[in-house]
Amino acid sequence: MIELTEIFNAESFNFDGGLTTALILAWLAIFTLSATVAGMFFCNQASSIKSTALTKRDGSAPRSNVPIIVPSLALAPIAIFAAWATARVNLIFPVFEFTDTAEIVVAAIAPAFLLFIGSGLLWRVVALSRSEWAYWYSKPFVRVEQAFGKNVQRRLAPMIGTRVLLQSASDCLPLVFSELVIIESIFNAPGLGFWSWEYAKTRDIGSAAKSIAVLFIAYGLINLAIYFANKNLGKKLTGYV
Repeated sequence: MIELTEIFNAESFNFDGGLTTALILAWLAIFTLSATVAGMFFCNQASSIKSTALTKRDGSAPRSNVPIIVPSLALAPIAIFAAWATARVNLIFPVFEFTDTAEIVVAAIAPAFLLFIGSGLLWRVVALSRSEWAYWYSKPFVRVEQAFGKNVQRRLAPMIGTRVLLQSASDCLPLVFSELVIIESIFNAPGLGFWSWEYAKTRDIGSAAKSIAVLFIAYGLINLAIYFANKNLGKKLTGYV
């Protein structure tokens, strides 16, 4: 049995792999947050007119289906080829030993963006932004406040944005971590997913178990953070519904 102290032993754990995965996930979070902010603005405008169509009979917020997802296995090779063919930009991850930190940070942008699309996060954010605005615009208190000339959008935007961000992250998190292995392998990004696959191919069970264990820990911590944030948000929503 591998203990946590052994996993994070400096001599046995691949810290470059942890850094690469952390950078990709950090860029993914930035893309998701940016898409949520954009969705708050554009979907607000589109949903203010037709607010009741997406509201369920039981009064709960509608949950849009996840649209068709184009997997990273198809998107990533096309993106790498297109970037090189059109602009001579090499999207393959550089070797750590011959690059500085800034280059590594920039190199993580492309795999993170493809992961953002391939995991369905982009489409989920758009779908939830539309349905959430439509749902809240149908509430009686919104109509009352609009009648009194109050800025309902400014009041609702932070709450709706938080709901969309948390729900889309919760819905797509399993796909994010499964697609992460594919993305890192195609971009030759030496992250935890990439090394888990490499160790598995070479039958290095101990090293593979350590990389997979760290991925599971990261997955669990993110899930816990989403759970407690959702719980806290639910308490705040009781004053709205």
